[in-house]
Amino acid sequence: MKNRNKGLTVLMLLPFLAALLYGQAATGKIFGNVKDPEGACLPGVTVTATNITTNAVTTTVTEKKGTFRFLALDPGPYQVSFDLEGYQSLVQAGIHIYTDQTVRLRVKLKKKVESEN
Repeated sequence: MKNRNKGLTVLMLLPFLAALLYGQAATGKIFGNVKDPEGACLPGVTVTATNITTNAVTTTVTEKKGTFRFLALDPGPYQVSFDLEGYQSLVQAGIHIYTDQTVRLRVKLKKKVESEN
């Protein structure tokens, strides 16, 4: 009787496990790094990923080594913007995320010219 109960428990959990696995596979990722023109890492850059279809916005900030990551983005077309005080903002458009895909971006931000302040 105990083995039968274990089997029932496993069968009852299968739909939940399948939903969990499906939910994880139904997203994509964007990751990368941001540097200055000389190749030095830029921490503190605000990175924003906008799904063009749904207008869903996800924001993060680059870490000490200039790295960033978006780990669970819905599939679709994206625009990613990069902003840091003292540097020119940059927008990368035309990025398409597919299910279970990872896109890597390597970005260089240019310093602002004094007259642009």
